[in-house]
Amino acid sequence: MELFLAILIASHRPDVSNPYHWHMSCSRWYERSQEIMEDENLPINQRKFLVRYLRSKVDGKCNFT
Repeated sequence: MELFLAILIASHRPDVSNPYHWHMSCSRWYERSQEIMEDENLPINQRKFLVRYLRSKVDGKCNFT
């Protein structure tokens, strides 16, 4: 019973079980934003959207913005 409860509690932690809850470093964001903006296969509006979305995944202050 204790094992079942431990598994149940661990599987219901939103910070662990939520696939949408992820972050990236500022330097990683900067690298990816440069790659995205150079990709001419995407329309400029989509490139800007992706860069803004990824920026929202950076924790804390980012001096590249």
